[in-house]
Amino acid sequence: MKIVVNFTFLLSLSFLNSQALDPRYHTLDEINDLLDSLDLIEDYDDIYHLETIGYSSHENLPIKAVKISDNASTKEDEGRVLFLGQCHAEEILGVETVIELIKYLLDPPAAEAQHVNILRQNLEIWIVPTHNPEGLNVVHNGLDVSYRKNKHDFSPTGPTPNGVFDYDPAIGNDIDGVDLNRNYDFNWALGDTFLEPDASDYAAHYDYYRGMEPWSESEIVAIRDLALENDFLFSIAWHSSRSGRLSEKVFTSWNWEGAKFPPDTQEMIIIGDEIASRIVKEDGVENYESVYSGSRNGKAHDWFYSATGCFQYLIECGTANLQPDSSALIEDTIDRLMPAQIYLLDRAIGYNEDAGQITGIVRDGAGNVLEDVEVIVEERHSDVLQSRKTDEFGRFRRILNPNTYNFRFRKFGYEETTIQAIANNSVVYETYILMTPKIMHEISFVLNDLWSDVRVKYDNGIFSGELDANLAFELPAREWDLTIYVMDEGYDVMPWTRTIDVNSDTQIIPTFPDLSPLELSIIDSSWWESISGSWVFNEGALLTNSSFLYSNSDSLAELWTLVSSWLDVNGANRIVLEINHQYEMEWDHDSIQVSLLDADGEIARRVWKDQNWNEMTKDFVWANDTSGFDSIKVQLSFGRDQNVAYRGWQIESMNLFHSYEQDMSIQSGGGFNLIQLGTASSAYPNPSTGMISVDLELWREPLDITVYNLLGQEVYRENLAGMSPQRHTWRFDLQNRKGIPLSSGVYFIRIAGQRKEFIRKCVFLRP
Repeated sequence: MKIVVNFTFLLSLSFLNSQALDPRYHTLDEINDLLDSLDLIEDYDDIYHLETIGYSSHENLPIKAVKISDNASTKEDEGRVLFLGQCHAEEILGVETVIELIKYLLDPPAAEAQHVNILRQNLEIWIVPTHNPEGLNVVHNGLDVSYRKNKHDFSPTGPTPNGVFDYDPAIGNDIDGVDLNRNYDFNWALGDTFLEPDASDYAAHYDYYRGMEPWSESEIVAIRDLALENDFLFSIAWHSSRSGRLSEKVFTSWNWEGAKFPPDTQEMIIIGDEIASRIVKEDGVENYESVYSGSRNGKAHDWFYSATGCFQYLIECGTANLQPDSSALIEDTIDRLMPAQIYLLDRAIGYNEDAGQITGIVRDGAGNVLEDVEVIVEERHSDVLQSRKTDEFGRFRRILNPNTYNFRFRKFGYEETTIQAIANNSVVYETYILMTPKIMHEISFVLNDLWSDVRVKYDNGIFSGELDANLAFELPAREWDLTIYVMDEGYDVMPWTRTIDVNSDTQIIPTFPDLSPLELSIIDSSWWESISGSWVFNEGALLTNSSFLYSNSDSLAELWTLVSSWLDVNGANRIVLEINHQYEMEWDHDSIQVSLLDADGEIARRVWKDQNWNEMTKDFVWANDTSGFDSIKVQLSFGRDQNVAYRGWQIESMNLFHSYEQDMSIQSGGGFNLIQLGTASSAYPNPSTGMISVDLELWREPLDITVYNLLGQEVYRENLAGMSPQRHTWRFDLQNRKGIPLSSGVYFIRIAGQRKEFIRKCVFLRP
């Protein structure tokens, strides 16, 4: 066998391990001294804010972040951009790059002062020079200039501390430490395990250890919390490629298996291309390359995008010469990287760059901003993304290419609102959204005092949750699926299941038949009547795969199914299947499904298309039918698109409850009285050229009536006291508000009592 050795590459590794760092590089003490000294300069009081955002995992070293803005000590309704200087210990060029950015934003050249002032006025710019202070010290102290990880203490015998810093001065073989860029929870399971050898020809063994669990490293928790708090639009995470193979590239999330891209890929890659075009390579001839990241192993830029919507770009700066020993080359590299950072700041506000962005503030009928409103862009939506929500200012921001987009705004307790908005590259498009609150009703249950842990699941296909059934809670008026079940050990109690139309405050007495469920034999293949696919009948569990990930691109059908034999439920009018399971599929593309079948076909189903692998969860599939059931089958389905694979489906147990109830209606609790609350008609005439009217009926309490314009600004307020249940008509002249006519447009009328409120819309056409 012929062995080919890359001597140039080996020489570069040897050089990396033998060099001393140029004094131009900032040590950790020098970084902290610089940041602290800037904090003492009076001229920077308003524009410079220094904050300790966390501490390192092993040595408890502070992790410091700088915010630069026009009112830096106060969080304002502004776009935010984040720069991370260093994650991996030996990749130190990024530290110098972001330190230079801090200096530039605080004290720009005279010719650029106006530009920088615009950036400070419109943005909150966060800069973290290093979030791996332990690793930075290892490199600067000369122990191991190729060190990559933090100093989490492990031992050669396993991931347990031994009180010794176990490192190797050569590349790789460092037992201690976690690769901080493998510790994010998005795709964390696919990262390297403890002491996993590296397959590359430079043998960086153990250097990519993901940690004992997601978020195990406090350094990454600090960055996570900073990101979740600030809703960053953009971010750059600076890295350097020790092999040189990835050097001078801008990485965008993501391209998996050559086929799967993120929902915002059109916007992300255009901006990535622009960033790359602003950075000249070290050879002075070409520009950086813009490429997709193809790996799935707990990296920051994938987590930032999936969890927060931030476009984070991982930039591999410099060459395989990670730590140039020439001050001139260091300065030249910093100068060549700076335009990319300035471009991203300009792009965030559309200053001299494309401005494609749709933003707005969401308010309720009283003009109050609404936080945590889910904002869905239909053309960019996917379950791979966590819900994008408004911040504490009621603000949402979406970076979008020129086009028309359909937005949906959803919040528990409010009517869903939809709009169309047009993005263009000339100006940031701003809109204002008003959401109407729904009528809320109190739901409570009368339960057996013997049970200590009773849970209720509620679901309407959009909003769902789980609560303590011993506590009353509120639901908006509409149909809801409710499931109440007992968690206490020793009680085989059939869950209570109903679809109820919530239209009043309701107290319910659920009935729980005390019976032994039919335990379905998930581990015995002979129990299943029909089997397609590679199901694994393991001791104690049923699985979709025996290997770590389920198979894809195989010869088997895309849909695997298991169908049970007929189960006798004769005489039952209620059936509940309880399943304890965990699952992890490719979002949107792969799915699992549990169905109940009778002789006529499917009578109930539940489908999951996401990931819930951290712990076993209890779910229910149920059917209620007053005409009763005879026999049923249970069908399990696993659908794959035969592309990107995850850990699949693991079922721990399935139990089938069935019973007959004489009365399938909802039983109201004793002493519960339905309270008829007031009503308000729509505004009429609508549109109106002046006088409008609203009919009020059944109000027994004082009312506050407020009129708002489309921006949520109050234009009129009135209090109606001494109301009686009879019908009243409230009138308002839009042409004569204190002698001043209102402008033509849309107006909202909020009618609020103590327990109920209405929002009524009217259009005023000024004659």
